[in-house]
Amino acid sequence: MRHSVRRNTHLVLRFIERETSPVARPGPLVVLWRWRYETVLLVGGPALVVLAVRTAGPAVTIVAGSLVCLLVLVWPQARREVAGRFWCVVTPHRVRKACAEALIVSRRGKLPVILRTRPEPFGERLWVWCRAGTSPGDLERARDMIAAACWLAREVRITRDPHRTSLVIVDVLRHSGRPASREPAETGERTLTRFRP
Repeated sequence: MRHSVRRNTHLVLRFIERETSPVARPGPLVVLWRWRYETVLLVGGPALVVLAVRTAGPAVTIVAGSLVCLLVLVWPQARREVAGRFWCVVTPHRVRKACAEALIVSRRGKLPVILRTRPEPFGERLWVWCRAGTSPGDLERARDMIAAACWLAREVRITRDPHRTSLVIVDVLRHSGRPASREPAETGERTLTRFRP
């Protein structure tokens, strides 16, 4: 009974908080930036097919397309690469959705900015910039919610950048293994890591 009351109170408080501090609607440029890969695929894919049909003919285009699809299906490395790129497109949307649901927003309703997503052997790594009004601690507190929002994720790890307080690294773990602790690479780049099984 006590658990039910506490849960209902939590839901009511979340509803009130959501209604009093809604997430701001993104502008057209922000929407275009967030959906850039899908837009390029939607516009560029048909344009590439039309160009290939006009230059090489329909038979060559069909054969070449079939060979590429077959190569991806048969070659495990190509399959992993395509799957990794797919998750790099999907995961930022899911992390933004989790931030909106967890109300990790500035007072003006702005979500943290996902600067970059990269496939890793363990899943994906995202670099997230916390706007003024949000903090890495907000993401750490919402870690379970972010993991639940990222389909098929086993866990999410949040790492604060030691040099920039507004930058957070979010590791979405999908496969066995775990990300190594962040160490400076020989090239001087601070954000490269090595994978430890």
